[in-house]
Amino acid sequence: MSLRVIITGASRGLGLEIVRQYLAAGAQVYAAAREPQVGKLAQLAEEHAGRLTLIELDVLSEPQLQAAVATVRQQTTALDLLINNAGLNLRGMELGTYERGAMLEVLHVNAVAPILIGQAFRGLLDQGTAPKLVNLSSQVGSFSWNKSGSSPLYAASKAALNMYTRAFAREGAPIITVAVHPGWVQTDMGGPSAPLAPAQAVEQLRSLIARLTPADNGQFFNYDGRPHPY
Repeated sequence: MSLRVIITGASRGLGLEIVRQYLAAGAQVYAAAREPQVGKLAQLAEEHAGRLTLIELDVLSEPQLQAAVATVRQQTTALDLLINNAGLNLRGMELGTYERGAMLEVLHVNAVAPILIGQAFRGLLDQGTAPKLVNLSSQVGSFSWNKSGSSPLYAASKAALNMYTRAFAREGAPIITVAVHPGWVQTDMGGPSAPLAPAQAVEQLRSLIARLTPADNGQFFNYDGRPHPY
C-alpha cells in the first residue's frame, strides 16, 4: 500500500518540494494550502491526477479545517503521515514596536494551528500504518541554541510548538510525533543565501521520517536525523 500523507503550507517553498518528492515516491498526497488551485501545485495536480488531492486550508480557519478532514475522509479511511509545514515569520519587530495582534497571529499560525490540525486528523492517523505526525519547527525555538533571543516572535512560537509537540506525543500515542528543524533552506522565508536547496533538505527530511520509531516519540530532530537540543 502506498503512503498516505497530508502536508500543510503546500503551495510553495519547502511544502511544495515535500509534495513533489512524496509524489515521486508513489505516495497518495493531500496538499493543503490557502490557494491550492494556482501555480506549481495546480500543475502537479494535473500531472498526478488521482494521486494528488488539493485542499483549501487557511490554518486559522476552523470551518476550513473541518472541511479538509471531510474531504480526506471521502477518499481514504486512514493517513500514515501528517506534516505540519505551514508557518509565518513577521520580521522587523523588536522591543518598542511589538504589537499584540502580530504576536498572537504568529503564535496561532506556528504553534496553535499545528496542534489543532493534528487533533482534527488524529482519527485518520490512528487508522494508519505506523502513523507519524511531523511538526516543522526551527532551531531558533531551541533555548539551548538561541541563547541571544533572536527572532523573538518566530522563536517564541516555535518554542511553544516544541512543547505542544511533546504534549501531543504523550497524549496522541501510538502516533509517532516529533518536531524537526528543516535546516536553513533557500525559500521565501529562508532567503537566497541559505546553504540548503529545498530538494536537499526534503530528501534528508524524508529519510529521517522513514526511520522514525516509537522510541523517537516526542523528540526534536535536525533535518539530517541528528537529535536537536531543546
